Amino acid sequence: MKFSTKVLTLLVATTAAFSHNIPVKRNNFDKCFSDLKDNSTCLETILTAMTNKTFNKSCKIYASEKCQKFYSEVDNIPESCFDAEDKQKGLTKDGVRQLVAQFNYMCVKDENDRLCPLPDITINHFYNPKFSGTKEEVDRDSFKAIEETCYSKKCTDALVEYDITMLNDQKILEMMSTHSNGESIEDFKKYFEDGHNLLTSKNCTEKAGTKTPELYSDSHKDSTSDGSITYIKMSSMIMITLSVLYYLL
Repeated sequence: MKFSTKVLTLLVATTAAFSHNIPVKRNNFDKCFSDLKDNSTCLETILTAMTNKTFNKSCKIYASEKCQKFYSEVDNIPESCFDAEDKQKGLTKDGVRQLVAQFNYMCVKDENDRLCPLPDITINHFYNPKFSGTKEEVDRDSFKAIEETCYSKKCTDALVEYDITMLNDQKILEMMSTHSNGESIEDFKKYFEDGHNLLTSKNCTEKAGTKTPELYSDSHKDSTSDGSITYIKMSSMIMITLSVLYYLL
C-alpha cells in the first residue's frame, strides 16, 4: 500500500473505532453504571456510537465540567466497569483513554459550525449499520476525507492534537500493540508520526480557508446515519478497530 494511503487508513481506523454499531445489552454494564452513580452518563456517552441526531447532545455531555473531571481520573473508575477475566478483549482503562481522545476530536466542528470531514464520514458511513465497504472504497473515501480536512484549520489542528495525544501516551500504544496482529509499539508510533507530518505539511496547511470542506453527507443524504443510539460492545470495539486496521494496511 502506498505511504499516504497507509497513513490515512490508520487515521480513519483509529479515529472512527470502526465499531459497526455493535449492540450490547445495557445490563452488561448495570453494576458498572450503578457504581459510577452520577458519572454513569460520562462513560455511557463515549461507549455509544454517535448519530446525527445524538451528536450535539453527546458532545455537550462529553464537554461538561463533570465529565471532563471524570475523564481526567480514569484510574478511579470502578473495577466493575472492566473485564477482569479477559483484559485483552474487554474494556480497559487505556481503552477509555483512547475513547476520550477520540471524542475530543470527534466533537470539534469547522469554522462554519459543520462536522469535520472524518467525524462526518465516521458517523454517516462507518457507523452506519448497513456499512459494507470494500478495502478500495475505504481507501478512496478515507483519502477524500483527509484531503477535505486540510481546508479547515480547526479540523486539521484537532486531528494533529489527536495524533500527538496518541504518540505521547505509551499505555495506549502498548494497548494497540497488544491487540494487534504483530505490529510493535514503534510501528504505531511511526504511523502516528507519519500522520502528524502529513497534516502539518505545507501541502496540507496551505489549503486552510481556501474553500469549505466537502463532507460525505453532502453527497450521500439518503444514507446518513440518523438511527437510534446503539451501545457499543467495548470488547469488540477495540478488537474490530485493530482488526480492520490490519486488514487495510
